[in-house]
Amino acid sequence: MKPVRTLKIFGERLEILVDGTMTEGASTMLVQESSPGSGPPPHRHTKEDEIFTVLEGEYELLSEGQWHRAPVGEIFFAPRGKVHTFRNVGETTGRIAVFVSPAGLEHFFAKLDGLSPATDLKRILELFEEYGLSLQTP
Repeated sequence: MKPVRTLKIFGERLEILVDGTMTEGASTMLVQESSPGSGPPPHRHTKEDEIFTVLEGEYELLSEGQWHRAPVGEIFFAPRGKVHTFRNVGETTGRIAVFVSPAGLEHFFAKLDGLSPATDLKRILELFEEYGLSLQTP
């Protein structure tokens, strides 16, 4: 499926395949490419549930303070309110699909597009707060 929008989030390619306008706000579908060793920091959502599916590469997923190996095709549910993340533990670029419910997180990512933690950390933290996200330690 051709993305409706492609973004760069902290140097990683993020494709929005389905946005909230297409689902009347019910859900969003994304695909993120991850370089070896990369992935978002541990975080928690107050508004969204997420379902991750590894498409290519080798990933680990964090849930309930434990890292779990996630082979291609593995499905991982991250309910709102729980700290979670993923990381590419392989030696090649990986791809992971993210189903988000309800929609809206795509607007957060659109505002993050092109920002850098090195120079834009204050704005990034404001966006986390605005969208009901918080950075966590595992």
